[in-house]
Amino acid sequence: MNRAFQSPNQNISAATIAPWTSPSGAKLSLANSGKTLSSALPTYLHVPAGNGTTSIANPGYWGIDVQPVTYKGEFYVRGPYSGNFVASLIGPTGTTYASTTIPAKSVAGNWTHFTYTLQPTAAAPNTNNSLVISFDGSKATNGALNFNFISLFPPTYKGTPNGMRIDLAEALAEISPSFNRFPGGNNVVS
Repeated sequence: MNRAFQSPNQNISAATIAPWTSPSGAKLSLANSGKTLSSALPTYLHVPAGNGTTSIANPGYWGIDVQPVTYKGEFYVRGPYSGNFVASLIGPTGTTYASTTIPAKSVAGNWTHFTYTLQPTAAAPNTNNSLVISFDGSKATNGALNFNFISLFPPTYKGTPNGMRIDLAEALAEISPSFNRFPGGNNVVS
């Protein structure tokens, strides 16, 4: 999903926006100036706001398998905004499988953390679905918002936040290993 726009050695020129897009046509860019979310997550998504609905979308890695289960998500925003965010799971033809409104009040100099839950009532016929986050651009008083650490998780093993897929964790638990080591997912530099 590329939720934190990370790159080797925090090099913004090596970071990528992909697979994020803007269905509303906003010109997305990466930035790392001003107050960053943390020293480990210095790069963020800069989203210029239009006068109407502004949106960002992500198709997930290999698609999003929408099922009638509870999905939990979160994101951080920096920039003055007093409207609502809307998080949705949307299919390729515009079918909305789940949507929720997230009341917001974020400020110019600090990052504000938002959480949300999506509960589809039916399964999508395929995995060609996207997470879409939208907001009223006219209420972004600086004309843009910055996003970081945007995530969406289906149910995880034992309900652990940001946890493992249930099927993989159950398979590992069945073999009772004495230890597990998972590669990737960090910016350790030697």
